[in-house]
Amino acid sequence: MNTSSLRTRLLLAGGVGLVLVSALATWWLGAMYERSARTAMDQRLGNELIAVLALAESDAQGRLQLRRDLFDERYQRVFSGAYWQVQDAHGRPLGQSRSLWDETLQLPAALHTGPAQGYDTRGPLDTPLRALVQQVTLPRVPTPLRVVVATDRSDLDAQVSAFRQRTALALAVLIALWFAVLVTQVHYGLRPLAELGRIAGQVRNGENVRFPQQGLVKEVAPLAAQLNDLLDHHQRMVVRARRSAEDLAHALKTPLTVLVTEADGDGSDWRQTLRSETARMQASIERYLAAGIGADSQQRTAVAPVIDALCTLMQRVHNERGLVFAQDPHAKGLFAGAREDLEEMLGNLLDNAGKWAAHRVSIRVRHIDATLRIEVQDDGPGLPDADLQRVLERGVRLDQRAAGSGLGLAIVADIAESHGGTLVLANAEPGLRATLTLPAG
Repeated sequence: MNTSSLRTRLLLAGGVGLVLVSALATWWLGAMYERSARTAMDQRLGNELIAVLALAESDAQGRLQLRRDLFDERYQRVFSGAYWQVQDAHGRPLGQSRSLWDETLQLPAALHTGPAQGYDTRGPLDTPLRALVQQVTLPRVPTPLRVVVATDRSDLDAQVSAFRQRTALALAVLIALWFAVLVTQVHYGLRPLAELGRIAGQVRNGENVRFPQQGLVKEVAPLAAQLNDLLDHHQRMVVRARRSAEDLAHALKTPLTVLVTEADGDGSDWRQTLRSETARMQASIERYLAAGIGADSQQRTAVAPVIDALCTLMQRVHNERGLVFAQDPHAKGLFAGAREDLEEMLGNLLDNAGKWAAHRVSIRVRHIDATLRIEVQDDGPGLPDADLQRVLERGVRLDQRAAGSGLGLAIVADIAESHGGTLVLANAEPGLRATLTLPAG
């Protein structure tokens, strides 16, 4: 049987459980019925044992004798299935019912004076018997007596067997009914998942763009919400890749044009031109690869080592201006993403701050619940309030004299958005403060 289906797994587990429970119930009910029937039989045998003891007495010499025989035709008819016998402590017969003829009832190996003891044995003609034995001491009788009464238990065994069969048959019918209920329950219970699969097919075919959460049971609604988050993430990745491709095409257009022009010219300084333009092209490709890669939220990146390495690098890049990159000594926490993404975002922010800073660039890290907030602030001129949002648009450069393509802050915003984070710019008086909010690991 193919157990890869959830429906099959549920039906198989439920069916096996029903069979096991029913088998256990059949055995338990049969055992309880047999125990009850044996207890009733032992009570009847106990009454007959008392009747035999009531007839026993000892004479003046201490010999056992019965005042009279039991008035019960079962004990008179040979091999009738009802028997009694009396023995001394050494096993010598002192009296027995006529129904035993010349046979003797077997006694348990361990027998002590006290309450009557029930046991199963075999009687004349090898018939199964239920017997009750008690060892008693009578006045003027020097040795204990062993009194046994027994009856045929064939009817009891037959009744117990019939009861077990009827119980098994009844439970088999109940199993069939329970299994039909189980099939209905599984079918009804899996309908929300089937509905979710139908909606997934519509999403794949473009009929729906999201999984509707209304109308779904509360156990399935969170799954629909997670699938919607996955679709949003996929859409952000597609937009990010498309933008990165557009950025790369735009960034490569100018160097290629320069190279074509140089090839058509006299070629007096083509080596320098080739080196500078290929360097620009390489930088553009690296930015494209960094921006186009999908966000990996399963990785965890320690923030402090990345900040330390980038501040050291930026210190060397802007060394000629004497800038100070002051990192947060208390920076800690984990970023829920790849190290490359964190390096790309912080590298762009630190480099941009270094271009406009007068003397100092500071970085501060705060870990609040499940969020990392990283602030990069310079002491430069800042930006007009009207340009704080516009500068995040792709390709926007407010000062054409500064080197760059106008993609750095846009790339940072795209990467942050792909991780569910944000980039916000604000004037700090003096300077500009960039606040990067990211998920913490």
